[in-house]
Amino acid sequence: MAIGYLVLALVLAATLNARPAWLRVTGTLIAALGLFMMVYSIILADLDGTFAAVPPTAPLIARATPAILNLQAGIAAMAILFLLWSAWIQARRPVATPMPVSNTDAQFGAVSRGFHWVIGIMMLCLVPIGLFMAILPDSAAERGDFVSAHQSLGLTVLVLVAGRIVWLMKSPPPAPLSRQGSRDHRLARAVHLCLYTALLAFPVSGYLIDQGRSVDFYGWAIPRPDWPAASAIAVWVHAWVLPLLFYLTLAAHLSAVVKRHFADGDTAAVRRMLR
Repeated sequence: MAIGYLVLALVLAATLNARPAWLRVTGTLIAALGLFMMVYSIILADLDGTFAAVPPTAPLIARATPAILNLQAGIAAMAILFLLWSAWIQARRPVATPMPVSNTDAQFGAVSRGFHWVIGIMMLCLVPIGLFMAILPDSAAERGDFVSAHQSLGLTVLVLVAGRIVWLMKSPPPAPLSRQGSRDHRLARAVHLCLYTALLAFPVSGYLIDQGRSVDFYGWAIPRPDWPAASAIAVWVHAWVLPLLFYLTLAAHLSAVVKRHFADGDTAAVRRMLR
């Protein structure tokens, strides 16, 4: 399961910024299909009694999971419509200029875009997997697959985020779109700092949660420390603090991009990360 999600993220990261229009359209449609499968699985969980089977005595995160997943399904359905529209736009939009490997003053290069989209897509996979884990009983046959996939993808995100930070030190990002020192510039810096904090802290806190003597990394067992006190704190941080931080900062990040692109008519923000 984890390898399938990893391959999906790599394929989308490669195609969304491809030079040929047909590849960009293909990647966009694959992304829409992936979201459709997520929506479909949530609808099935509504209809087959999976959500209804959550006992009223379950932890709060488990009882809240059906509502959270259904909210995500609604957002994903709107994103599918947007991706279908985007595919139509991409089909009509030729791209002639090659994309540099490193970052420039005007845009991110191929390496930074690859890191950005692989990490983002994997996080969109990790969140529903983690939520499904919260409601699956320990006796469920599929629970082991969900846990292994969640652990493998989480550690992969940790490695990729660290790699992206190192790459940005070697190839600095483009100049900020907002004026240096302005309110928008300060807000953008704060949002990016919070996103990086969440992306690093999510896998670290997940690693510390007591789910056995090791965590799975694509079939390899990575030993974990036996720190009961740290595990108790990590559970709370991983289940409540980091999701709230991640959702709020992600919403702020997307809202700023959408506002600049559609309301302000400035395509620079989108073109930094997409063809």
